[in-house]
Amino acid sequence: MTTIIRVAASIVALVRPTLARFASRFMLASALSASALAPCAARAFDLSDRGALWQVVHKLCLPMHATLGLPLPCLAVDDKRGFVVIRAPGDATRIIVVPTIRIEGIESPSLLRDDAPNYWAFAWGERSRVAAVAPRPLGWDDIGMAINSRTGRTQDQMHIHVDCLDARLKQALAGAKLSTQRWSTLNLKPWAGRYHAKRLAENGLERSVFQTVAKEIPGARTSMGLQKIAIAGVAGAKGERGFVLLEKGAGRSAEELLDHECRAERR
Repeated sequence: MTTIIRVAASIVALVRPTLARFASRFMLASALSASALAPCAARAFDLSDRGALWQVVHKLCLPMHATLGLPLPCLAVDDKRGFVVIRAPGDATRIIVVPTIRIEGIESPSLLRDDAPNYWAFAWGERSRVAAVAPRPLGWDDIGMAINSRTGRTQDQMHIHVDCLDARLKQALAGAKLSTQRWSTLNLKPWAGRYHAKRLAENGLERSVFQTVAKEIPGARTSMGLQKIAIAGVAGAKGERGFVLLEKGAGRSAEELLDHECRAERR
């Protein structure tokens, strides 16, 4: 992956002036090929290289966006809000939302600043990219997001996973009585251990999820690297919508609560 990135970045640097002059001439052809090239580039990730994701964002997606106005090999580049969207390697539906600035992971102190970008809200806003390719219709409560702990991730660039919610979790949350004022403890089977859970209103992502966990979970602020966080869309019997915030300060991967095969039922 590192070699591929270096070669591609060198090519981009060499041809940038030419591309800039003739961008409008090639825009249509490039746009038509974008949907075909993005999955191929994503499959090239070498997950043994923990810096590969940052290299793809920094040396490929951002230069291509600056030169041609196209996000390749990403799905989208939002330079105003500061994130890119990438189709996750090997998965048909999962996307990952990645900051365009260097942030190592969930443990980064910058995520707890009052002026930090609201990456969770940005990620939820990209959920239509999951629904568009899912093998079944998806509702608000069929989609979830997750960020893994420092030991549970494969890449050292902060990223949020967005994909179908595991059907077993959807069912468990539908029957759970959760408060917006206090945390509850859920023993979520078949996943090992217990998760802290709290209900969020439909506009609940307007507040920093990282700050909520750091302030309200005892000991979390000094051990953010150990945290794994997930957010699940939930819907009430009358159609009211909201979220459940799930946190666990032990273990590795909150991504376990998502289903990358997007099955309607699981046992």
